[in-house]
Amino acid sequence: MEQEKSELNALINKGITFEVKDTEFDVKKLFFGLIKKRIPVEVKKQFKIEEPTIGTLDRLSAEWVEIAIDEAKLKANDGMQRARALVNKHAIRCAKVISIAVLGSDYLIPKCSKNGVVRYIEDAERLAYLTDLFSRTVKPSTLYQLILLINAMCNLGDFVNSIRLMLSDRSTMPVRIEENRGD
Repeated sequence: MEQEKSELNALINKGITFEVKDTEFDVKKLFFGLIKKRIPVEVKKQFKIEEPTIGTLDRLSAEWVEIAIDEAKLKANDGMQRARALVNKHAIRCAKVISIAVLGSDYLIPKCSKNGVVRYIEDAERLAYLTDLFSRTVKPSTLYQLILLINAMCNLGDFVNSIRLMLSDRSTMPVRIEENRGD
């Protein structure tokens, strides 16, 4: 048990990196720059997922809550058709979950407003770019591995234990022997 916990902590502290292949275009100029020819070039882009902040965990859970699967319908005779419908319904959401995990707290960009007050603005453009990239490049087998690792990185056990510590009826609370009487 201790070895498992230490491996999980090492994974959380180190983070995970993965890469995807994408296509970008180089511009080749011909005839003194009058004609431009675009040449597709395959590039590898590397991303890192680290332990999410509470805000990132909140954004991830907002996406996870929207995913619903009826296991009984998947086991029915038309289970394959139902599985395809799930792909149609949740493929982009899965790519968005990976994007949120990759962005982490960088999703919020600090902006200085009047009087030196710092406001945070969501980087919706970067989120949309990464969602599009991952929906084009991540395969189902890689998606499964990434989601497993994201779930491990979320460290939900420590989060739930922290909430338990804040409960008013926890087991370490002092037990009153006598009740206060309003006499």
